[in-house]
Amino acid sequence: MIQRQILQDLRTMFEGWGISPDDWYVTGEASMVLGGYPVDYRDGIIDVLICRNAWPWPRPEEVGNLMPDEGTKAHGEFEAFVKKHGKTPDLHPLPHVGLRAEDRFEHTYWLPDESGVRVAYPWVQALHRKTIIEFYEESSTLDLDVFDQKKFIRWKEFIETIQDYGRSIGDEKAIKACQLALPACHRAIAFFDDDTYYDHKDGVVTGRSAYDGVVEGEVRHWETGEDFTGKIAVLTHLTPAQVTTLRHAAGIITDQGGTLSHAAIIAREYKIPTLIGTGCATRVFKVGDRILLHTASGEARKLV
Repeated sequence: MIQRQILQDLRTMFEGWGISPDDWYVTGEASMVLGGYPVDYRDGIIDVLICRNAWPWPRPEEVGNLMPDEGTKAHGEFEAFVKKHGKTPDLHPLPHVGLRAEDRFEHTYWLPDESGVRVAYPWVQALHRKTIIEFYEESSTLDLDVFDQKKFIRWKEFIETIQDYGRSIGDEKAIKACQLALPACHRAIAFFDDDTYYDHKDGVVTGRSAYDGVVEGEVRHWETGEDFTGKIAVLTHLTPAQVTTLRHAAGIITDQGGTLSHAAIIAREYKIPTLIGTGCATRVFKVGDRILLHTASGEARKLV
C-alpha cells in the first residue's frame, strides 16, 4: 500500500532539490499498484524517473541511477524519507536506454490532481520494457547480457499479468501494449539460451567484475539486521533498500545482475570489490565459508 502522504512527501523533497513536479514521475510496480492493477509489488521500492536536465547534481551520461552524494544535506533528507515511510525511492534518469523525457506528459496522469504527483499509466510499463529491450538489441556497443535472463522472465510474467487484468476490465490500450511487448520479452529470453554464460566447478564461481579488487573474507547471506562490516555479502541480487547495510561489506557477490544492476552501481559508488551475474554463488557459498574474491579475474573461490 502506498499512502498519499508518501507521494506528497516525495514531491516536497524533490521540490526542495529544485526538481519540479512536471520533471519526474512514479513508474514500475508502484505505478501499477496506484493504478489499481493487482501486480506483485516489491514492497519498499518506489521507482521514479527524473529528467536528467532537472537533476541538480552533475552525473556522467552513462550513470543509470540517480542518488544524492553521501554526506550531503540532500542525502540526509533522502535517508530520512526512507526511515519515515519504509519506502526507498529508486531514482533513474530520463532520457536513458531508449526512454524519452518528452514522452512523460503523454505517459502519465496526475494523482489525485495537479497538487499531487505524476504516475505512469499501466500500459506504459509494457511499452517501457519493449523499448529497453529494443535499445539493447539495436545498440552497437551494448548487448542484452548487461542484464540476466531471469530479469526478462520476470518482465514477461509482469506483462502477462498486466494483459490479463487489462482484459478483465477492458483496458484496450494496456492489452495492445502488452501484445506488442511480449515478443520482445520472448526474444530477450531466447538470447540467453544460445550461449552458456556461467561456468563453475566445486568451490569456484565466475562472473563479471563490477568493481575490481582482491579480498578474503567470511560469507554472509542477506538477512535483515545482519552486520556485513568486513564480510563478503553473497545474495541473489541487490535492491536499493539494502544499500545502507551492504555499503560496509568487504565484498559483494550476486547470482543475478549485469553492469547496470543495483549491485554494480553500488560497487562503483562505494568502491566495493563486486562480482555480479554468477548464477550460482548463493548455492555454492554457505554462511561462514571463507572465500577469496578476485574480481579482476572474474572469480570467487572457497578456501580450505
